[in-house]
Amino acid sequence: MTTVYFIRHAQADNANRDGRNRSLTEKGLADRKLVTAFLQDKDIDIVMSSPFRRAVDTVANFAAKNGFEMEIVEDFRERKSDIDLTKENIGFDAFMERQWTDFNYTYSDGECLAAVQKRNITALNDVLRKHKDKNIVIGTHGTALSMIINYYDRTYGFADFMAMVDILPWVVKMKFDGENIVGMWKIDLYEPNKDSVIHTVFTPEVGTFIGYEVVAIFARHKNKWLYSRAKIRDVFEMIGGGIEPGETPLHAAKRELYEETGAINYTIKPICDYRGVSNTRLLNGQLFYAEILELGDLPKEFEMAEVRLFDTIPDKMRFPDLLPVLFEKVRNEWR
Repeated sequence: MTTVYFIRHAQADNANRDGRNRSLTEKGLADRKLVTAFLQDKDIDIVMSSPFRRAVDTVANFAAKNGFEMEIVEDFRERKSDIDLTKENIGFDAFMERQWTDFNYTYSDGECLAAVQKRNITALNDVLRKHKDKNIVIGTHGTALSMIINYYDRTYGFADFMAMVDILPWVVKMKFDGENIVGMWKIDLYEPNKDSVIHTVFTPEVGTFIGYEVVAIFARHKNKWLYSRAKIRDVFEMIGGGIEPGETPLHAAKRELYEETGAINYTIKPICDYRGVSNTRLLNGQLFYAEILELGDLPKEFEMAEVRLFDTIPDKMRFPDLLPVLFEKVRNEWR
């Protein structure tokens, strides 16, 4: 897997109209230390940046501290805009909303969002081909990064863009299997543990996403549905978890089924791919159905405290925004 940490630049001096040479403010120079601290334990292999000074300076502290020679990638630059919004009597919000409504809209020879997206994705795919299985930092910008996010997550729109405009710096972590996205995490360095409810769940056919981060399994035993409860929680959850390096989704599903239920004799099959999207993350998974014929003892070395049989989904559950959607998908197949 290849992991890319996109670093949206720290606060810049917007009084400087020269976008390419706009420097960071004193606050921006101080806040880039948050970036350095965040990246310090991420086993970074390569540091890249847009050629614009504010992006370069935001990751320069980390690069210098860790002995990296930064690679400048011209096509990761920010959207070209030749319009002075104050002179044109149009506000930033109104201009950006118009661009997000029509990705081909811009003023005179400024850049439309479609062009920004194509340029940045082309550059990113080139990086992914050249640096497979590396951990990469890329210094970037608000609009450029938003277009990359939107390419992989079409639910990301104008409202999401406006919600991050004042978050400087900002981190978006993406994991790739080749050029195929596996997962995405949006990280506010001022609130790093912030999470949100999943707002969209996609369930396309098996093999749609190619790359996967997680698996989920719904299992039946003695004509009921089997759920697990972790030692640290008081709610039940569907069986599943992360896919380990070298595992296929099926291998991961079999491992998780044993670790979380003790199942030793069963049949298992894939149902569909799934993707859960929230304001802070996107994960690709594969969904399985298992018919358990024999349960052994629950392995004590793993995180589950108990398993229990239910007629349907539990009243108290983990992932209440995801579990019911996937349950219905499996139940329709099982019927």
